[in-house]
Amino acid sequence: MSEMKTAVRTAIIGTGGMGRKYAQMILTGMVPGLEMTAMVCRSGSAKAWAEEMTALIPAGKSAPKIFDSAAELFAEPDLYDAVLIVTPHRTHPELAKQAFALGKHVLCDKPAGIKAEDAADMCRAAEEHRVLFAMMFQQRTFPKYRTIKKILEEGQLGTIRRMFMETTRYFRTEYYHASGSWRSSWSGEGGGLLINQAQHPLDVWQFLFGLPETVYAEIPFGKYNSFTVDDEATIVMRYADGVTGTFIASTGEAEWSERLSISGSKGKLVLTDNTLEVSMYSADSDEYRKTAKVTDGRELSITRTEEKFGPDDSGLAYVSMLKNFASAVLDGTELIAPGTAGEGALELMCASYLSAWKMARVSLPVDREEYREYLRKAVAADMNM
Repeated sequence: MSEMKTAVRTAIIGTGGMGRKYAQMILTGMVPGLEMTAMVCRSGSAKAWAEEMTALIPAGKSAPKIFDSAAELFAEPDLYDAVLIVTPHRTHPELAKQAFALGKHVLCDKPAGIKAEDAADMCRAAEEHRVLFAMMFQQRTFPKYRTIKKILEEGQLGTIRRMFMETTRYFRTEYYHASGSWRSSWSGEGGGLLINQAQHPLDVWQFLFGLPETVYAEIPFGKYNSFTVDDEATIVMRYADGVTGTFIASTGEAEWSERLSISGSKGKLVLTDNTLEVSMYSADSDEYRKTAKVTDGRELSITRTEEKFGPDDSGLAYVSMLKNFASAVLDGTELIAPGTAGEGALELMCASYLSAWKMARVSLPVDREEYREYLRKAVAADMNM
């Protein structure tokens, strides 16, 4: 009888800033279900860092084998069961599909690629090879969002009518935008705010509300910076039955701010940073509106409650995501953020870019060929600057 596995042998491709964080968590034993057995370190500094990390490995654990390239890693598939991909966006789809073809599970950093069809192709490849595909959307583990998700699933707010989200928590300087030749460009990154920083709040949006039927976006490309990609976006979404949503994000405003509100027939929820206020009505307002013998809401009483959450702990969230991935591989635990989440977040991004380029409302899913053509033009304009 074969011995049951207690840890997933893991390889990491990409040991830059975030890759090193994930690798260190695994190497130091913070994620018991994962064992780092291989690392791709292309630069000299990455190799030096990997050597330093060997001193932190718990006793009895072997040091991971270091590879110069992903191609070399994929040539030795017997060393690992899963691959953690933390490389520039454009490289994610091909690396993931190569790993899937070898029968390896994949946890991919956000975004899944630069187009919704990239993520769709990845999902199909994972299904074809019967392996798991997960995304690193760690904000799904934040207690405030889990609480809101529960409130919505239980129907506490009644019939949802309108949603609003605004985030300026990702302020970025010109130094940041120049920190990598691929950053903040159509040719390198495939976009700006919406493909990078806003992938997390866009994922929170779809986690709570699902995908809309249509999108209309106003995007003042290069509002705060001298580039052609987005650093601010206002997106108006339309769902079935007249439900509407507005999403606003900016990397140009210096003050950290986040606000989310959800209006329903039985109450309203407002999240301001880490403070959640819930207002519950004494009756369903839809029914009250039809039956009340007064001209306004004077006979509708409101009960308010407030809950404060601690600061968002990304470190703990990353560990939770890594543990969830390990459990999904070992025990069949449901993934917190499956590969389809990567596709959804990119679908929202693509629809928004396409809407802004066309100055028109766009239906989801977006026309893949049309999006490729508009993106090609954006890349060409980028290269001619």
